[in-house]
Amino acid sequence: MNSKLIKLLTLLLFTGIVEVNAQTNDFDNPTLIHYFNPQKSRYIQFSGYAEIWARYGQLNPGSLVNNEQKDALSDLSLRRIRAKMTYKPTENLMMVLQAGPSNVNVNAKSNTYMDLLDAYAEYKFNKYISIGGGRSTWRGLTRFSTGPMATLLYDMPAFATANAGVTDVTVRMMSIYAKGAVGNFDYRVAIADPYTDAGSAARLDKAVFNTNATNKLFTGYVKYQFLDKENNSTPFSPGTYLGKKKVLNIGVGAEYLKDALWHLDAAKQTHLDNMESFATDVFYDTPIDKRAGTSFSFYGMAMHNNYGPNYLRMVGTNNPATGVDPTMASLNGAGNAYPVTGTGNTFYVQAGGTLPYFNKEKKGMQLLPAASVQYSKFDALNDPAVIYDAGVSLLFNGHSSKLTFDAQSRPIYNTDAANEAVVTDRKWTFLLKYRIDFN
Repeated sequence: MNSKLIKLLTLLLFTGIVEVNAQTNDFDNPTLIHYFNPQKSRYIQFSGYAEIWARYGQLNPGSLVNNEQKDALSDLSLRRIRAKMTYKPTENLMMVLQAGPSNVNVNAKSNTYMDLLDAYAEYKFNKYISIGGGRSTWRGLTRFSTGPMATLLYDMPAFATANAGVTDVTVRMMSIYAKGAVGNFDYRVAIADPYTDAGSAARLDKAVFNTNATNKLFTGYVKYQFLDKENNSTPFSPGTYLGKKKVLNIGVGAEYLKDALWHLDAAKQTHLDNMESFATDVFYDTPIDKRAGTSFSFYGMAMHNNYGPNYLRMVGTNNPATGVDPTMASLNGAGNAYPVTGTGNTFYVQAGGTLPYFNKEKKGMQLLPAASVQYSKFDALNDPAVIYDAGVSLLFNGHSSKLTFDAQSRPIYNTDAANEAVVTDRKWTFLLKYRIDFN
């Protein structure tokens, strides 16, 4: 790093010109920000967070960890580390840079470099429209398709970013986008260049992402806000406000990518398939007793995906497995993978809420229990995929410092005598996560 930059940052930190901040500011500390004008409309700001996981999980049949077959595994991992800079040199222009590694575990011990995540600029014409471009997670489809922020459970639902690593990298693409608010409507639309390095050869009656797709991805999401308005300065949407707002939104979204996939028919002819996704969701978050700190949060979503015949993707979040023994493998594949997306329909609900403060006068720690269910009926599977999560968070300082315990049950698929994919078992994962915002 340049020595002049080091001296400048050191000077700012120790003279108090740069103050501290959290992503959600639940520490109630001053923000880590330096203003360029008395009106505080021009500034540079720094923020970040870290999420550490400790878990014990039953692995899918035949899973290998460093070439050794394992039925279960306990591990530590760095789920995410983020460092972010927001630069606003004028009242209407904003630039964002964010970097950090993801999923540093036994399967990726050397993944300690700082990946470039966000690098985009945005110009705000007025409250109705802002236009931006670069590498970002601005996109549509559902409330949580952009990634995690102030989650109700241990993480966002996996289906929300189901194409991560296929059409994007860490949910990011090169794109241009527009967003804004008109009355009670809040919208975002984007045109992106998807990545194509995850494609494979066409298969018989089973769509897969092809290796030479070059079309643009079109994505958008519109929500109607019945009660309090939400901030749309960043692409991320909170999973709960812990009762600090009263929000009721209904949203609709869509994504379209022409000729994204392909498959072979019985005559071995290649057919191209579009990726088409449509979703609607509802989000409700409300205080119950503000003095006691109690609140309730609910999210429900219905999604239809058409990727072509029998498309199915198994995903293992922060997967610790390094491979799978094909003689023992289930349809799930290695590690903690389960059906996340495919041609078919997915329904999801999550609900939870905060219990009273341990100390009402000091508004100290409190508990946040929550649970969720994902129900997916995919064309490639005879039995529906049902995934359960239940957990509780101990909030030390709201979302800015919290410890979360989660238990998840997932289905294991194998083929029966009729060569149909059916559930033959279920596996559990127990996870302890600590998140802290830097400020």
